[in-house]
Amino acid sequence: MSADHLAVEVSRLTKRFGAVTAVQDLSFTVRPGAVTGFLGPNGAGKTTTMRAILDLVTPTSGGATIGGRRYRDLPRPSATVGAVFADSAFHPGHTARAHLRTYAAMGGYPDRRVDELLRLLGLTEAADRRTGGFSTGMRQRLSLATALLGDPGVLLLDEPGNGLDPEGTAWLRGFLRGLAREGRTVLVSSHLLSEVEQLVDDVVLIRRGRKVTAGPLAELVGGHQSLEQLFLKLTVEGSTWSTTGGEA
Repeated sequence: MSADHLAVEVSRLTKRFGAVTAVQDLSFTVRPGAVTGFLGPNGAGKTTTMRAILDLVTPTSGGATIGGRRYRDLPRPSATVGAVFADSAFHPGHTARAHLRTYAAMGGYPDRRVDELLRLLGLTEAADRRTGGFSTGMRQRLSLATALLGDPGVLLLDEPGNGLDPEGTAWLRGFLRGLAREGRTVLVSSHLLSEVEQLVDDVVLIRRGRKVTAGPLAELVGGHQSLEQLFLKLTVEGSTWSTTGGEA
């Protein structure tokens, strides 16, 4: 597997849905070779931002680039960016192998890539089982396999740890950190703060569509005992902080 060392740049992104402003003047960078945690309360604008990066929603103003290009301008998007969203769905009557072969054909990837990913994601024994009987953990692995078909250098993962048991969570942590060590750019949104603290190198924290703070995890946590304490201080207690992590 290879990596292209591409940064994701979100620049003054604003998205309004009628009278509702989901994201407001949001800017941050996701660097290659690191796992970045994208955090915020429910409704903070995380999923909208990730969908805007992928041109699934059209920004009201501002935008995002991947390696300096908009998603729509990438020559072969699935070979550059892989994405997993919390609402990913599979046809319950299809097997894991059939599902991956369908998406491989759509992307122009050979069947041998399907077999590689089934092995990599630990799905070989379940490859010919129908996805309707899959556990949450197996469905998450299949979602990741689908996102990785094009061997992309950038991964955008929306709540990939939802519903995983401790074993599955530990596996996911090791897998994503391995991808980052290869030089890939990994952006992960999550509510599982204790797990995020063990996983990420960098943090972007937003509230009500605006950036609250961003930077290396070790620097941001600083004197706080945990990422959870920092999160609650900045999102619940209503403290006024600068976008670089210090008190304004």
